[in-house]
Amino acid sequence: MKKGFAGWVLALWAMLWAGAAIAQQSVAEEAVRRLESFVTQTGAAQGRFRQEVLDPQGRVVQRSEGRFVYERPSRFRWEVTAPARQLVVSDGKAVQVWDADLEQVVVTPLAQALSGSPVAILADAQALHREFAPEGGQVEGDHWAVRLRARSAEAGIVRVVVEGEGERLLRMRLEDHFGQTSEITFTEFARAWSVPPAEFAFTAPPGTKVLENQPGRR
Repeated sequence: MKKGFAGWVLALWAMLWAGAAIAQQSVAEEAVRRLESFVTQTGAAQGRFRQEVLDPQGRVVQRSEGRFVYERPSRFRWEVTAPARQLVVSDGKAVQVWDADLEQVVVTPLAQALSGSPVAILADAQALHREFAPEGGQVEGDHWAVRLRARSAEAGIVRVVVEGEGERLLRMRLEDHFGQTSEITFTEFARAWSVPPAEFAFTAPPGTKVLENQPGRR
């Protein structure tokens, strides 16, 4: 469960659309265009979220809630406040994953941490296409939804569905290799003109074990 939390950091709800093959392609392209527009037009945002983790049988095995803030291209804070405190924060150079119960923080270089991660969706449009391939989409009025497949077989997440309305992010749904699904609803989402640098800084509490996750290190 904790591994899944650290592996994705963001999420949403899958939607299906039926119709002729040509129409499907056209709608999917428009949905991807709207996702790209959201990414490029939203330089910074903050809000709150609710998350449910479902097992392969669709049973809810975990619920959590918290707050988030991000600033493109690579600074973000994803903080679970209940039922247990967990934090994923990036200062643009490294990602720190802190677990209060385990009393440890894992530090990973940014590029390594974002490879195949849904966070890449919010980073920039180029990262979006580099890490994920569109599988389909839906558009209805201002509402849009895009289904994405991870390009790397080593990515922790297999598929992601991103759902929004206009320039607002609504939901994300993430599926991993084990058939587990994380569904995230953004209960509050607001663009921000600027974000205080302190949001992207983290100092581990005294006594916390610090683990460095470096490429090639065993």
